Amino acid sequence: MNSTVIGYIIAIGLFIFFSLQKKDSKFSSLGINFKRVFCPQCNKKQPIRRKTTTQRQFLNGGYTCESCQTEMDKFGAELKN
Repeated sequence: MNSTVIGYIIAIGLFIFFSLQKKDSKFSSLGINFKRVFCPQCNKKQPIRRKTTTQRQFLNGGYTCESCQTEMDKFGAELKN
């Protein structure tokens, strides 16, 4: 097999692995969330294009609610500071 084909197979396998991670998995910070996120406090739908306010949000994904300033992870779970 060509090394390019092997690289593509590995990349597709890693994408599938990380996109199927559940919220409670130890790899959840590496996972991909395809669903819309709602604020756990005020139940407001978060925008698709997010604005990062902290370094943790920049690296791992996450949101800060515009109406109540609640910080949450990429799955919509509230983060305790």
